[in-house]
Amino acid sequence: MRIFYLSSTDVIDTDMNVLPHLSKEHQITFGVLIPRLSRSHWEKELEPAIAGNKLIQLKIVHLRYRRRNPLNIPVYIKLILAMRRGNYDVIYLNDFEDIYFRTLCMAFIRKARTIYGIHDVVHHSGWKHHVLLKKTKEMFLRKFDTVLTFSASQAKLIEPKCSRVFSVPMSLKHFGAGPGGQKNYDIIQFLFFGNIAAYKGLGMLIKAVRRLSLKYDNFRLTIAGRCAEWETVYAPMIAGIECITADIRFIENAEIPGFFSSAHYLVLPYRDVTQSGPLMIAYNYDIPVIASDLDGFREYIEEGTTGFTFDAGRGDQLEKALENAILRKRDAYEQLVAKLKSFVSKQYAAENIASQYNSVFEKVYEN
Repeated sequence: MRIFYLSSTDVIDTDMNVLPHLSKEHQITFGVLIPRLSRSHWEKELEPAIAGNKLIQLKIVHLRYRRRNPLNIPVYIKLILAMRRGNYDVIYLNDFEDIYFRTLCMAFIRKARTIYGIHDVVHHSGWKHHVLLKKTKEMFLRKFDTVLTFSASQAKLIEPKCSRVFSVPMSLKHFGAGPGGQKNYDIIQFLFFGNIAAYKGLGMLIKAVRRLSLKYDNFRLTIAGRCAEWETVYAPMIAGIECITADIRFIENAEIPGFFSSAHYLVLPYRDVTQSGPLMIAYNYDIPVIASDLDGFREYIEEGTTGFTFDAGRGDQLEKALENAILRKRDAYEQLVAKLKSFVSKQYAAENIASQYNSVFEKVYEN
């Protein structure tokens, strides 16, 4: 089967782990929309990932202007013409939130054998709604009503609007081998990782850590990722808390294994979630999680096997979960990691996820 698989840098780290397995069954053209500001970074990441696989043809599409700029339209037209002329058996479009791209796809891409991959059926709290983006998304769903989501909870939300809805979990996110070696269990290392937004509950985590720091001196919290409001919102909150280290910047892919391999737990105190990239990175590096008890986490986390959950928004319960981790004996932690490895290898290995993608593509092609 010949498949055009279009993605963007927003979600590409998952695609790169799945596509090599899909290419064993199909001939893949992998289109990637790359914004101007991240061009050099992603070209450096993409080329080694695809090199040597003759069944994957990489088609990089450079956007010369900001996403909302209509001067990108000629680039979109050229891309859509390539998709039409290629006579592909299946076209998979990972959601790209651009009104011009969506409008052109609706006009020139045929509905038959086209799958719309959507990560956020409902946007996170605090997301600034753009009226045209919302409207074109609704129109897009009316035409391309064969939809692929990445969690059962998101699939349930969109089923009333679409004729065919598939759900495939995210695969593990692998960024290379970690540094290895035995972790120091004398100091428990917590990690908060990724772009920082209000809905991710970092403020509640900092308050819980501040309270725990008055009782224990054998734990640390590392906060790593970008944040537009760091200096005004979060920097004052961590002032005077010696057990918190903040590394606020864009984290290069090559640095990710180091952050996760040195952590004992990833902490995800989110107020809402669709699916979580950092969660799948943690699973890849055998790191248990402490997360809010939300639908988007609950279907990925097995309590006491891959981590622990607490009532979303309850700072006292988050504090208790962290305290339990601080007090957990080394042998109990090692048993937890062993259970996590076994569970994850069965549920989320890239080849297993690729098999589920393959099933979706075949059903769409046959129908």
